[in-house]
Amino acid sequence: MSFLLDPPALLIIGFLIARINYLSVIFRNRFFTRGASKRYVLYGGIIFVLLFWAYSSLLYLGVIDFPWPFPRWFGGTDWMLNSGLPLGLTRSSTSDAAAWIIFATYPFWYYLGSELGFAGHRLFARQRIAERDRILSELSRTLFPRGGAIPTGADQVDTAGAVRDLLPKIPSEFADGFTMLLFVFDSRFLVFPFTGRWSRFVDLDRDPASTEEKRKYVDAWEANPYLVTVVQIMRVIMGFGYFTKKPVYQEFGFNGPLEPSDPPWYVPGPTAGGPST
Repeated sequence: MSFLLDPPALLIIGFLIARINYLSVIFRNRFFTRGASKRYVLYGGIIFVLLFWAYSSLLYLGVIDFPWPFPRWFGGTDWMLNSGLPLGLTRSSTSDAAAWIIFATYPFWYYLGSELGFAGHRLFARQRIAERDRILSELSRTLFPRGGAIPTGADQVDTAGAVRDLLPKIPSEFADGFTMLLFVFDSRFLVFPFTGRWSRFVDLDRDPASTEEKRKYVDAWEANPYLVTVVQIMRVIMGFGYFTKKPVYQEFGFNGPLEPSDPPWYVPGPTAGGPST
């Protein structure tokens, strides 16, 4: 490395380790809700800072050439001071003092990068609910548009709100998994290959009243044999928030009340008065 490259390199390494550590915590237990443990980021910082100190010190002192252990490109001291640029700097007592001051800042650059990595996740955690609700609203409006086969639209019966209220009532692993699925479905990295547009799902239609481009994106998923099951999962969950609303189920002749029947395998427990005889 060199004095010009070491600080930004440590900043980037700290940032990446913080993010990788966060993702490893997410997938090991519960999506989104657990904070990242800084212990492993600290261990990574100690290792990388020591490596940078050792390698860069040996370069600066002229013990090794850059890029040791490969064939020499630059003398170690020249590389640390000039970074391959025609700066003409040479080692002196002044450069020695400056070098040790710069070396002393190495932990700070790693720390700053890791904090930036964690800060991005904290921001994401604060915005997650709002973004999830926005995706739910746009997806419900796309799957159940106003004036479709059933004239009542999803917005008229607050389909997204019903699904939003459902999520805290189901096992957290399923609720968090569904939330992850929504974010994947909304991702630009998946929208682009299906639509040719670098846009999120929620932003596909420039006209807020239209869902034409969003419907095409959903249709593209349904036409893919590997993704059709994913769309069916979303349709079932969104359908719960839509078809359980009275204005909707009355459209096809059902007057309610909508109460699910017990499955045939369900065996109720004893009553409050004791076991029946």
